Amino acid sequence: MQDVKEQFIKLWKECGTERIFKVRGTSMRPLIRDSDSLGVIPVRHAEELRIGDIALFQWPSGMVAHRIVGKFSKDNCTYLYEKGDNTAVLPTIISGEKIVGKVVRIHRPRSTINLNSRLWTFVNRSTGYYWHYLYSVSQIIYMVKKKLFGASKLPRIAAAYQKTYRLLCSLPSHLFRHK
Repeated sequence: MQDVKEQFIKLWKECGTERIFKVRGTSMRPLIRDSDSLGVIPVRHAEELRIGDIALFQWPSGMVAHRIVGKFSKDNCTYLYEKGDNTAVLPTIISGEKIVGKVVRIHRPRSTINLNSRLWTFVNRSTGYYWHYLYSVSQIIYMVKKKLFGASKLPRIAAAYQKTYRLLCSLPSHLFRHK
């Protein structure tokens, strides 16, 4: 038996209208701020989302809005890599079944950002691909290190890599620092 939240999501996806969700948290700062409201349209199939889109999905702790930074299919199911812009953690894989909707607007007290505009579509795609390639390059570096040095720990190299990765993770945040 479905719980009330699942029933609501199913009915909402069938009607197809935009709904407003209040934000709590800072994982997408500075683009999405704590206490912003998000305009979300339902997504029936994960294939509708593109790299760079900000998706609302179900997580064990509740609803989460993060950027899609990769996609792949396996056994007739679509999986997505998702990541918050304000975190230095690696992307997480989620099943397409967890997707609830796509964020199309960010509402603030004095303004609204339309994420479907040409400018924001370009910025979001660019940011999504930035994360996508940063993750891919970090995986390649890890495999090369493992191949060259095996399991040996190299503290200086590890520290330099971590500092570089953190720096590269902070760059997209500078794109969104506007009032």
